[in-house]
Amino acid sequence: MLLGAAGFLRGRTATTHPNPLDELREYCETVVESRIVDAGDVITGGGVTAAIDVGLYLVECLAGSEAKEKIRRQMDYPYSPAPGSILKL
Repeated sequence: MLLGAAGFLRGRTATTHPNPLDELREYCETVVESRIVDAGDVITGGGVTAAIDVGLYLVECLAGSEAKEKIRRQMDYPYSPAPGSILKL
């Protein structure tokens, strides 16, 4: 919502927590229900725990899957986003 209000989501596809999805529509071209939306230079997450997935996704993008897995194990985070829950545009 903050990214939208600041104008960073204009003309883009984004997601947020399920509760304010309708409110996000005024700031975006398309709102989707997804854990992660990677729109290139803006990445949005679909809720509280999805923020952990976004962080791990960023680590993987920047440092590779081995680094992501190491951090995931150190966090004792047993989850991975389900296939299709990351929308990369």
